[in-house]
This record gives sequence, C-alpha cells and structure tokens, in this order.
Amino acid sequence: MQRFKNIMKLIGLIMLSLLINIFPMRLIGTQETTAEPMRWGASIGYLIVAISIVVIVWKQYQKKSGKKKYRFGWKDFGIALLFYLATRVVAIGGTILTQLVTGNQTSANDAALLATNEQVMKMFPLYFIAFHIAIGVFAPIMEELIFRGFFSHYFFKEHHKWLKLLVSSAIFAILHVVYPIEFVTYFALGAIFYLAYARRGNIVDSIAVHLLNNSLLVVFSVVNYLILIFM
Repeated sequence: MQRFKNIMKLIGLIMLSLLINIFPMRLIGTQETTAEPMRWGASIGYLIVAISIVVIVWKQYQKKSGKKKYRFGWKDFGIALLFYLATRVVAIGGTILTQLVTGNQTSANDAALLATNEQVMKMFPLYFIAFHIAIGVFAPIMEELIFRGFFSHYFFKEHHKWLKLLVSSAIFAILHVVYPIEFVTYFALGAIFYLAYARRGNIVDSIAVHLLNNSLLVVFSVVNYLILIFM
C-alpha cells in the first residue's frame, strides 16, 4: 500500500514539474489572442505560483531526507563543473548521433529554445523571461528533487545505488525524448546527474550540475534576444 502511495506521489510531482515547464510555452502560443493586461497578469501569476511550488517541494524534500542544511563549497562547485563538462561531451555526442539518425541538427528540447529571430522579437517580454526561468531554473531544481531525490527515498534502499542510477535515468530519459534515438543522450545525462548526487548524497550537487547544463542554451538565447533588441 505504501509503495502505491509513493508511486502516486511521484506521478503527482512529475505532473507538477511538467506543468511548470509547459505553461510558459502555452502562454507564448496564445499571446496573439491575449490582451496585454492579461499577458502581464498571466506572467506574474505564473512566476508566483511556480516559485511557490518549487519552495514547497523543496521543503517537503528536506522533511523526507531529514536534512535541513546542504553544504556546498568551492570544492563542490569545482567538482560540479567537471560533471558539467561530462554533460557537454554527452550533449555533443548526442547531437551528432541524433543528426546521423534523424537528420535534425539539435534535439527537440534545444530546438524549442533556439527560436528564430522573428519569433523572438514577437514574443511578449515577460513570456520570454518566464520561459527561460522555467527552463534554466525551475526545471533543473524540480527534476533533481523528483528523479534523484524523492525517487531514491521512495523506492530504494541506501545501498541500491546502481539500480537507482539505471531506473531513475531511464524514467528521466523517457520523459524527455521526442525521437527514440534521444533516449541514449538523456539516459546518459540522467546518469551523470545521479552520479553527482550519489557522490555524497547531496541533492544540491546534482541541482548545480543540472543548472549548469541548462544554462548554456538559456544564456545563448538571452544574449541573442538582447542583441536583437539593441541592434
């Protein structure tokens, strides 16, 4: 019975994470038919609700893990950078593999960030901000709390590290792929995030690596946006 409850809790957390990630895209898709006051209200409302959800989930994880503080020093940041370099190697290899198999230059997730200049200039500024905060901040935090944090505590004993790596990385990959071949890339990324977490059982480590991983395209997209505005 408890395992069933844990499964339902995990599914609920995954749905929350998906809603936080998808909602800004929905706003962008309907902006042409939405009045400007509604755009402001929807953007600000989304950010308030999303931040509240992330904070609540974080506090619930603290309660579940039994930890109130998570040490993260400069040494840990340096190690996180090494894990991040591993994600870049995987991303490059995954891009090449996807291109060979499907003919697409980037993954579907990356393509969503790399909008055309015309699309970027038409985008309501607060929608642009909300979308990039969702991808660059909310998604890494929520996904690490769910797939490396709650998942580990709900379903596995402490010594089941390799099983946790395999199962959590597989589920993480399944929820991210569009093309089947992308499973390899996202499984490898999930494995790297898990190894960062498992190094000392600190969820902040994997969150840091995931934040760094998502930051590259976010920074590129924001810089491109600023160049278009001020040109």
